[in-house]
Amino acid sequence: MSDQAQSPPAIPNMPLGMELLASGSLRFSLDGVAAIDRSVVYREIFGRSVLNYDLEPLPDTPFGVDLKFQALPGLMMMSGNVFGSRNSRTRETLAREGTDDIGMIVNLRGPHRITHGRKELVLGDGEATLVSMAEVCSFTHRPPGEVLAFRVPRKLFEPLVSDVDDRFMNRVPNGTPALRMLTDYVRLAQDSEYAMDRQLQHLFVGHVHDLMAAVVGASRDAMAITQGRGQRAAKLHAIKEDIARNVHEANLSVVTLAARHQCTPRFIQRLFEAEGTTFTDFLLVQRLTRAHHMLTDPHRMADKISTIAFDSGFGDLSYFNRAFRQRYGDTPSSIRAGLTIN
Repeated sequence: MSDQAQSPPAIPNMPLGMELLASGSLRFSLDGVAAIDRSVVYREIFGRSVLNYDLEPLPDTPFGVDLKFQALPGLMMMSGNVFGSRNSRTRETLAREGTDDIGMIVNLRGPHRITHGRKELVLGDGEATLVSMAEVCSFTHRPPGEVLAFRVPRKLFEPLVSDVDDRFMNRVPNGTPALRMLTDYVRLAQDSEYAMDRQLQHLFVGHVHDLMAAVVGASRDAMAITQGRGQRAAKLHAIKEDIARNVHEANLSVVTLAARHQCTPRFIQRLFEAEGTTFTDFLLVQRLTRAHHMLTDPHRMADKISTIAFDSGFGDLSYFNRAFRQRYGDTPSSIRAGLTIN
């Protein structure tokens, strides 16, 4: 995997077990595959086409797979359930792929046995470890086999961690704050409709890299960078909350917010620019959203449109009308006329 734009593995005609989801992620499941075909589909399609692993079902355990893969620039994520098999990266599979990626395995439920070179580790529920995808290794997961895994290019991850080779196969205990933060953050992002927004992908990937480094022990410089990002995120959140509370104030500006939050106006502008927008655009969207809500509120039908515009922080009615139409494709009066009162 490179740090360039990623896409789900190219699999022609989407064979048995594969499903391309609306988010662009790829799902593989044996639920809809006939029992007689499962071992072949599992080994030949899933193992070789998706993971580039040699897969061997365990003779004494039922096997099952229901996994989702999300490929982003500089990050591959895998989440779901896989159990009842030994999944190996042999010298042959390593030669085919030729990667130096680094992986992190977060074992959520069910014992997970990992071999890595001559080392062996069995992860319990909630534990994690770091592995090199360039090493001969294997993964054996027992039911229910719930797992969360990350794969990142070494050249992007190595600068964040001191002596990264010494971090492989070290057990990260359940309850480690950074590990808990990583899993919670990824789950929230996966549940969010904005998680795969292309403009936000680089921010999400950067945060995951930082949290992965914190889990295994980030270098002092990397930790300082991570903490700085966290402080900026907290400051931006506080400023957005301030805007939401006071969006109706016509004199709300970057200067007044900077004074309240003890920073410079340029610092606030840079916070919004890092999110791919500007302070002015963000404030305008908040004001237009407030105005649209009031225009469609039956309790405010008696209010003039000019009153609603002023209550949303606009000091110029003609500017409000132009901005509203540009955002919603219709005039304020037309939006109001379309309201149906039961």
